[in-house]
Amino acid sequence: MTRVHPQGEKPLRWGLQGKLILSMLLVGLVPLLVGLYMAFLQGTREIEEVSGASFTGLADETARKLDLVLGEEVTKTAQIASNLHVVQALERRRDQLLDLSDEQRQARITKEAQAWQEQILAVAEPVLTGRLADLLRQYHGGTDGAPGHPVTVVTRSATLALFITDQAGVLLASLNSLPAYAHASEPWWQGAFNHGVGKPFVENITFDPRFEAYTVTLSLPIMDGIRYQAIGVLHRVYDAQELLAPSIYPIRFGKTGHVMLIDSEGMVLSCPILPTGTRLADEALIPLVTPTQPGWVRAPSDGHGGTLKSIIGFSTLPETSRMTRDSTNRNWHTFVWQSSEELFAPVNHLLSWIAVFGLVALGLLVTLGYVASSRIVTPIRRLQEAARLIGRGELKEPMTIKTGDEIEDLADEINRMNAQLEIAFAGLTDQVEFKSQEVAYLQKVTDQILNNISTPIVMFDQEERVLYANQAAKEAFGLTEADFERAGLFDLLPVTDTARARLRHELQAQRIRSEAPSESAGTRVPSSSPSEIRDPLSPVATGTPGTDRPELPIGPRTYRYEWLRISGRLGEPDRIGLSFRDMTEEILMQDRLIQAEKSGSLGVLSAGIGHELNNPLFGILGLGEAIQEESDLSKAKAFARDIVQHGRRMATTIRDFTGMVSVGGRKQWVPVDLNEQLDQALQLAQRDPEGATLDIHRNYQPLPKIDAIPDELRQAFLNVIVNSVQATGGKGQLTLTTDCQGDRITVTIRDTGPGIQKAHLTKIFDPFFTTKGQGEGSGLGLTVAHRIVTKYGGRMHIDSEEGQGTVCRMTFPLQPSS
Repeated sequence: MTRVHPQGEKPLRWGLQGKLILSMLLVGLVPLLVGLYMAFLQGTREIEEVSGASFTGLADETARKLDLVLGEEVTKTAQIASNLHVVQALERRRDQLLDLSDEQRQARITKEAQAWQEQILAVAEPVLTGRLADLLRQYHGGTDGAPGHPVTVVTRSATLALFITDQAGVLLASLNSLPAYAHASEPWWQGAFNHGVGKPFVENITFDPRFEAYTVTLSLPIMDGIRYQAIGVLHRVYDAQELLAPSIYPIRFGKTGHVMLIDSEGMVLSCPILPTGTRLADEALIPLVTPTQPGWVRAPSDGHGGTLKSIIGFSTLPETSRMTRDSTNRNWHTFVWQSSEELFAPVNHLLSWIAVFGLVALGLLVTLGYVASSRIVTPIRRLQEAARLIGRGELKEPMTIKTGDEIEDLADEINRMNAQLEIAFAGLTDQVEFKSQEVAYLQKVTDQILNNISTPIVMFDQEERVLYANQAAKEAFGLTEADFERAGLFDLLPVTDTARARLRHELQAQRIRSEAPSESAGTRVPSSSPSEIRDPLSPVATGTPGTDRPELPIGPRTYRYEWLRISGRLGEPDRIGLSFRDMTEEILMQDRLIQAEKSGSLGVLSAGIGHELNNPLFGILGLGEAIQEESDLSKAKAFARDIVQHGRRMATTIRDFTGMVSVGGRKQWVPVDLNEQLDQALQLAQRDPEGATLDIHRNYQPLPKIDAIPDELRQAFLNVIVNSVQATGGKGQLTLTTDCQGDRITVTIRDTGPGIQKAHLTKIFDPFFTTKGQGEGSGLGLTVAHRIVTKYGGRMHIDSEEGQGTVCRMTFPLQPSS
């Protein structure tokens, strides 16, 4: 880890001591944190399981207790419904109603209901003070009013109302005046009467405005004496809170732990915290806590409005749920809960203590880590300081470290190394002084060698500033030391704009090539360009293809140049140089040699030219005589046209012949199409009788033009073709091919002659060397062709195999040669 110094001067890094302390902290803290986490998970899991089991047992026990309470209420109510006096009274009522028609029965019920509502004693008194009412009070333990007057019974315990109806739902007896008179349309009456079959019916808990309380009702059918059919219904109304709270409210544990009663729809029936009649806040919690079997669950919420995960125990009321399920399709369940903060307080308390112990352990680790790292880092720092002194040559006394381990061994090795270095440096000083004298001597000798070379050499840097010029360059180009300071290379060389642009292009290529890691100074660098870098002192084989360099006119002289590369000093880029060779006299001699070869070839071409001139000449003479004797003007004109054609043919032959002997200078260089010159050379060769019988194949590709003298290129092609014609004796095949690849044009001339012996291939470009008989050749044809090709920066190469023929390839660069 690297930190930036506030002033930006030096980066700050973690020292070895800091890394050791950090490593010890990581080694100690990681197990500690893992242990804390595992202890927390295990403690939480155990508390969940223990609490869940406890909550399940509490919920199940409370459910059984509530079942007993509700079962007792059902039993008490069933005793009233099976009382003999109640049954006989309802049987008499049944018999009275059987004597009436449906209209009479309905009219009577309506009239009595009106009277009950208006508290008419004739109807109200029998209901409230009759024998059945007395019986209800006897079972319930109520208080009587004055005889002969309606009374209102003040109920005890949880019963709010208790009354009896007949088989038509008409009120017959009641503890108080709160009930309505007709109940045949009430759901509880229809459920309990059950079409005369009868069954217990328990209504859902609802808010009853008559009693201003949440109530739960119990309705039992009153069966006839033989228990064949229902003849009435006994209906009992309970205050839900008063009925259920005594069995639920006393059950509290901790500050928040309690039990409550809910139905399968999530409605609260009784709870010390939530009001009766509300629903659980989390709908997703309801199916989790209302299974038919007791258990506990890790709930996503607590059902009391909290969103923390909670442990909830639950159990169904089996006996009560059978009645409620048959009545309203709902089950009743107990719900045991305690807040998560209180439930998991022991674990959190344990975690806090463990965290405190962890901080204490962290402090101990830091202290021990500092002490341990100091024992390691202190001797290492001494070793570091010793190494720094050795680097400056200032460690005079051996250092002493006593640790009894590898650090002490390392200190001993450093002491031995220091002693060896002192001995080595003592001898090295003398060697350095000697080497510096040797370098100065070599530098002086190199300067003398370069100044005694007749070849001009100029060296310059990447910015084209001239750094060195030998004596030959200063004399050839008129350079002085003052010129080096005020001008660059191309300002000092008096060359044309075209030549300067070409040199800059080649210099850029040499810069790119000099950066290649595979190249090394002092060696030739293979290149497709004619201007390639080489060591100016390395020997060059004469006649090797590609050794000739392009020409550069400087003033009245003509030079051929080569690019050089010189290794720079340590940390500096390589330098580039140019070596020049004065070719003025050699070029003049070469031009004279080419002209001499042209003149010498006239003897070879004379027979063909004489044949070419004699044929049209005889034709002209014959047509002239015919015109003199012809009287028909149209025929005379036709003869005249033929004479003109023969004359043009003779003029073409004479023009080609005179072109072979003309002398061309550099000013005559023009863009030349090599395909065209190759064709013209072939036409000249075919005028020889042997050349006219060859099987010629042309395979020309479109070529860009190059700058040259057309006659010289045509002469080079003609010399090679004439050699092929003479080698085949006019019998065989001659194939001419041209191609352009990259920045090179290749002209290939292939024959099917007898080939050249391998021993002669190394001499074919030597002047006056020939394999022909005495008087059959001058030995200058291929020499002249080779010099013409190299004059334009090209290469000429001949491959031959005895009995298979000969292939001559001439390659020319695309860039101009001047």
